[in-house]
Amino acid sequence: MDALNFVDAIVAFLNIGLFSSLISRFTGANTAILVFCSLLYLGCEPLETIGIMLTYLVFLRLTIYTQNQKLNFKKLKVFRGFRVFFPILLIVISLFLYPFAALAIFLFLFMTEILAKMKEEVPDDRQMTTSQLIPYIAIGSVLITVSMICVKFIPAAYYYIFGGAAGLLLCFFFWWLGQDRDRLSSIWDKVIILSFIPLGLFGFDIADWLDDMRRNINPTPIAYNLPFIFLPVLYVGFLMANILFGIFSLSGMVIVFFGALGLRLFGYYEVSRKGKANLLSIGITVLALFLLFLTAPEPTGVSKLVDAFLPTNYYHFQGILNMF
Repeated sequence: MDALNFVDAIVAFLNIGLFSSLISRFTGANTAILVFCSLLYLGCEPLETIGIMLTYLVFLRLTIYTQNQKLNFKKLKVFRGFRVFFPILLIVISLFLYPFAALAIFLFLFMTEILAKMKEEVPDDRQMTTSQLIPYIAIGSVLITVSMICVKFIPAAYYYIFGGAAGLLLCFFFWWLGQDRDRLSSIWDKVIILSFIPLGLFGFDIADWLDDMRRNINPTPIAYNLPFIFLPVLYVGFLMANILFGIFSLSGMVIVFFGALGLRLFGYYEVSRKGKANLLSIGITVLALFLLFLTAPEPTGVSKLVDAFLPTNYYHFQGILNMF
């Protein structure tokens, strides 16, 4: 029976990854919100949900960015030459000591190389220097971490209500923004930074919708450097989920694998960046959120059936906040 439940759970997670990417590809619906709703339909608990979401999103972003930026390990930029052997050695050692660290180091290598390649394609007059990016990354990392900690204190029975309400507010917000290309243009950088709060609470990655809403007046440089802020912040969130709560999500990686398969086969929805909301994308996202309210899901801890097969380490570490 346990083996059957495991297979059923795996099939459910792979369906979430594949069909969420397909729906998003052809409608522009927010992929992260679709996955969030699907996880709660399935019965995931709040901390399980945010752990899965952060695992899924950091891999998904890397997959999206490699659609046009193929990583060639013979032509690395940051870890070129013999430098690449240092992270590879750390990965091999970590596999025997702390498997999650091996994955984290690999992601760091992958992320830095992809971002280095992407930066070359940003026009010089729109590039932000590392010293300019660091404060935004630091603030975003604090917001996503604090928001994730707050999830621990949200009653599981009401988590879907808070998440659904937040999703609907975001849909309304972007519809409202789309009515006027100049709205909030003077504080657009602050709007972008504040988006890390729903990202940490529910895994709502709205980077694409923010990119679609580029403002006319006083355009902030952040608008042209979103990958260099969002991806490092997602990576920090991914790390903190393990450090604080011991999360090492195999179920999240199953969703990633089949979500990435959908992206490779069918492509990724490209936003127009004209500052006008796509009503179809908002409508499909709202529909998913309404279905969440109609189903009123109860948490069952379904992802534990899958994640139990991938131990985070061999020292029974369950996360700093789970030690108290």
